[in-house]
Order: sequence, then structure tokens, then C-alpha cells
Amino acid sequence: MEYSELYAAIDAKPFRPFRIELVSGREVVVMHPENIAVLPTRQRVSHIEVYRFDPYDMSLLWPEGIVGLRFGAEQAPPAA
Repeated sequence: MEYSELYAAIDAKPFRPFRIELVSGREVVVMHPENIAVLPTRQRVSHIEVYRFDPYDMSLLWPEGIVGLRFGAEQAPPAA
């Protein structure tokens, strides 16, 4: 997946919730643009952090493990 696709989803106005699909088959929901951090910078990505607050959870993602994005993530996936 290209970083530009992820950045476009994060920066979309209005923002639409989306899921990040991983090579493991797991999906991580991004409900708000403030719930995702690309670190250390967008120019030099080391990892991506996604936060969820109900229940509290933090996912640490490596870019190599991201397969794609899927929109229509209004509902969080069931806990595994």
C-alpha cells in the first residue's frame, strides 16, 4: 500500500472512519484522525500508532504489514 493512500484517508475533509487491513487478516479501526499517529514523521515512517478509547486500546503497526484500507468502519470489529 502506498503511504499517500493512508495520508489521504487521514486528511480527508470530512473525515470518514476506515479500517487498516493487515497481512495477518486483522483489521484496525480508525474512527477519528486524531486517533492515528505516523511516527516519527510522514517523510520517514518507522511505525504507526492507532488509539481506541472505548475500550482503551492501542495498536502498533509496521508499514510493511499493511495490506490496504477499507472504508465504512463505523462499527468496531468484534474483539478477538
